[in-house]
Amino acid sequence: MKDIRVAAHQPNLFPWLGFFDKMRLADVFVLLDIVPFNRRGYQHRVRIGTHAGPRWLTLPVRKKGRYGERTDLVEIDDSRPWAHDHLETLRHAYARTPGWHAVGPKLESLYGAGPYARLVEFTIPGIELLKGSLGITTEIRLASDLLEPGLASSELLSAVVLAAGGNVYLSGPTGADYMDEEVFSSRGVKVEYTRFEPFPYEQGQEPFEPGLSAIDLLCSAPDAAAPWQAARVDG
Repeated sequence: MKDIRVAAHQPNLFPWLGFFDKMRLADVFVLLDIVPFNRRGYQHRVRIGTHAGPRWLTLPVRKKGRYGERTDLVEIDDSRPWAHDHLETLRHAYARTPGWHAVGPKLESLYGAGPYARLVEFTIPGIELLKGSLGITTEIRLASDLLEPGLASSELLSAVVLAAGGNVYLSGPTGADYMDEEVFSSRGVKVEYTRFEPFPYEQGQEPFEPGLSAIDLLCSAPDAAAPWQAARVDG
């Protein structure tokens, strides 16, 4: 029987390359839209590269009285023109880069397709946009389409694997710090670990800054994106 590897992650805003590296190694990638929103995490913010160094791109969300709210219920705060501001920031950062002509129009279409009421209405299409631009073909599923909310940690992740038709959970290296592998084993789910090592590419600034949104690679060094993906097709 062929192993079916399932990876999972919160639906972050324009994620970094490590997110997509794990995605391309999996047969199914599940977006955990039913987990609690983390105000200090990356579900609504990401760093991009600018001429002055890395800068946060943050999507404003409604927070007052909503601590611990499920990610798929988080609403965007539209009291200011965030879409316009984001696009201006991205244009200023990348309009003169070699990859903007390919990525820029896609970002403009995404921002222009609003208004967006909830966070995931924007972040999930953003993930799909970058996935396609990187040439990744892994199937994406939503946890909310597979499970009822209520589970957490290892119980949630092992249930996600089974609900997605898999038998292997593909974890990042830090998963070993919090996962209970006995829970997975008791459900017939194997656990495998993968580690992404950031690689330098031309960013137009020194020193090299890892951990930026995948937008940075696609815009700043599009020629480096194809070899990155091709070199990892077979894991």
